[in-house]
Amino acid sequence: MLSNMTYLNVRHTLPMLGWQVHSFTLKTSMTQPEMHGTRREASANRGATQVRIDIDSYESRKAYGFRKDADLCADFKNAGLAGVKQGTSRRSSEAWQAIDGAAKPNADFFQRQAKSKITAEIKEQKEIELKPIPRPKITVYPAELKGTPDVGEHSIDIRSEPFATYDYEPGSIEYNMKVEGSIHMWTSIGRYDTYA
Repeated sequence: MLSNMTYLNVRHTLPMLGWQVHSFTLKTSMTQPEMHGTRREASANRGATQVRIDIDSYESRKAYGFRKDADLCADFKNAGLAGVKQGTSRRSSEAWQAIDGAAKPNADFFQRQAKSKITAEIKEQKEIELKPIPRPKITVYPAELKGTPDVGEHSIDIRSEPFATYDYEPGSIEYNMKVEGSIHMWTSIGRYDTYA
């Protein structure tokens, strides 16, 4: 009786899902600030001149008889002009005296004139003028500071970008059906059948 019995065979196949996950990525970067600067060291840039001393000793040497050519020429010129003037005036006066007195009888004009010249030369007194010897002129020029100080220069320039850059890739999940689900039913007689 069991051998003629109809059996209901059922086979269930469950669906099998597969998926692939891609994680999101976020990459950010920023431009590093750059610093530029200039620098020049300060320097005094000043220097002192040497002390200068000028000594003019010409007047002192002149008192001892030293003369420059210009001074000698000037002295001889002045002496010559004075001598010409004196000689001219003396000769003129002697000529007028001779005109007035020589023509007179018993005048003895030239004898008296010669005698008066000799007497005047004898009586002439020599005078010596004493003058102090001038001191040399000394001029001192003190040292001077010359130049302009340099205070130097120091400046900094920082350059930066106001925005950062980023690269964003969203994540994703992909599903696929690896095995589809199914239900198979069939009948067999006398026993359960195995579905291959």
